[in-house]
Amino acid sequence: MLEVLDPEQNSKFTDHYLGTPFDLSKVFFIATANNLDTVHPALLDRMEIIDISGYSLKEKIKISENHLVPKQLTANGLNSKLIFFDEPALKKIVNSYTAENGV
Repeated sequence: MLEVLDPEQNSKFTDHYLGTPFDLSKVFFIATANNLDTVHPALLDRMEIIDISGYSLKEKIKISENHLVPKQLTANGLNSKLIFFDEPALKKIVNSYTAENGV
């Protein structure tokens, strides 16, 4: 990856498996990572870091209400008459079980 992202080398990058040269000088690479601590410092030096914050508690609850709960009710043969998650219950679930930025 270091070789591919080096602008001095990527115009004449050769894939070692195929033995085929590629011009990567006009390629725009996008990479993602949940934790930058695990990315090699030399690789980080060749990247522009854009930090995107995770969802807020309010956003997680809305996503749960509108998408996750209905999907799970359907997947498990239930409906909102059999089980209901009010906002305090969803807040408790989100705070207790979603340590990551996602939902």
